[in-house]
Amino acid sequence: MKIALICSGSELLNGKLNTNAAYIGSRIFDIGLHLTSVINVGDRKEDLERIFNSAFKNCDIVISTGGLGPTFDDITVETAAQCLALEIYKNENVLNSIKNYFEKRKLLTFTKNNEKQANIIKGAKVLVNNYGTAPGQMLHFEFKDVQKQVRKTLFLLPGPPKEMKPMFEENVVSFLKCYSSKITKSMGIKVFGLAESEVEQMIMPVIKDSSFGDNNSIEFGIIASNSVIEVKFSVSGDDELLTDKKLLELKFSFENILKENIFGYGNETLASVVGKLLTTAKKTISFAESCTGGLISSALTDVPGSSLYFKNSIISYSNFAKIKILGVKEGTILNTGAVSEETAKEMAVGVLKLSESDYALSATGIAGPSGGTKEKPIGLVCIAFADKKKCEAFKFNFTGTRDNIRERTVVTALDIIRRRILFSRLKNTDK
Repeated sequence: MKIALICSGSELLNGKLNTNAAYIGSRIFDIGLHLTSVINVGDRKEDLERIFNSAFKNCDIVISTGGLGPTFDDITVETAAQCLALEIYKNENVLNSIKNYFEKRKLLTFTKNNEKQANIIKGAKVLVNNYGTAPGQMLHFEFKDVQKQVRKTLFLLPGPPKEMKPMFEENVVSFLKCYSSKITKSMGIKVFGLAESEVEQMIMPVIKDSSFGDNNSIEFGIIASNSVIEVKFSVSGDDELLTDKKLLELKFSFENILKENIFGYGNETLASVVGKLLTTAKKTISFAESCTGGLISSALTDVPGSSLYFKNSIISYSNFAKIKILGVKEGTILNTGAVSEETAKEMAVGVLKLSESDYALSATGIAGPSGGTKEKPIGLVCIAFADKKKCEAFKFNFTGTRDNIRERTVVTALDIIRRRILFSRLKNTDK
């Protein structure tokens, strides 16, 4: 079964991240199938025509995203129809549906070019779009292969993810499941605090252990992004119970090796995990940020329900703010500098008192691109974590661009919070 994914839109060739490809590839893999190819193509008709002709010839199923809008550069429907020598007609039901969509949203105006979205390839099934105006299409077509006609399938899906994903789940997934002969279950384990090479070395004995089954039924992968390591693994088989059993065996084996360095699973982030821990512990937290300029607070408040545990944040970028608002001693800054463990501690203690929260965290550093010295180079960051009993400070030397350093500071700060809450919970359990 060969499946091609064609993503149209010139913006995809100019640096825009193709999230549709990642989503579709992952979901098809979960079903037990694989994409044969993923192609980004611009809005030039001759380019899209060439890509369609190749895919129709070489693949059994072709999935296309994008190019279903009302503007002149939305050419997917007409190009696909031309390649298949099929006619296009205006579907009145679709046209009325588009008009109703505009009427319900009175700020929008229906224009003549919107009628273009009601153009349907003859023989195609209309896929309803509940989140936009562009309907999808599903078309079974015959393609001559040597001396025989081969039945193939084309899906035309909208480009915006909020429209594409529901349509893909409702229509494409159920169709593809009919072609999957195996059950595939996958999992991702999120790790922080270890280098990618360390993780690989630690888990290699598990990967090599033949007791988990033949090599064809299990696949492994390691992905590193912004110091977060994800160990991904999948198990395929004919028996769902045995597949689940193997998946859990792998999970437990990795947990025994990686221990507290594991912070989450699947789509969990350090911020969402910290949020759950704070909620469960019924604790509140506040921040005093300098070099990160509010990025730590932003990461945590991006999590729904953060009002339960997030109290406030003070962006004390200047020494004046550190002294006047947080109560950092002027002598501390004069003697140790604004970027020091001592200053970080006083910042954390200061915001803890001001906010009357259970926990507080501070961050001060030199993110660059200038401001570093031999004694305090660019990338030096001090983070402090305080509760009502004590305050600890940590010093780090990060590398990379200004954005890299700030991003690394955010995830490191969140991991410090996570580990301190877990350690506190462990101590209370031991008592």
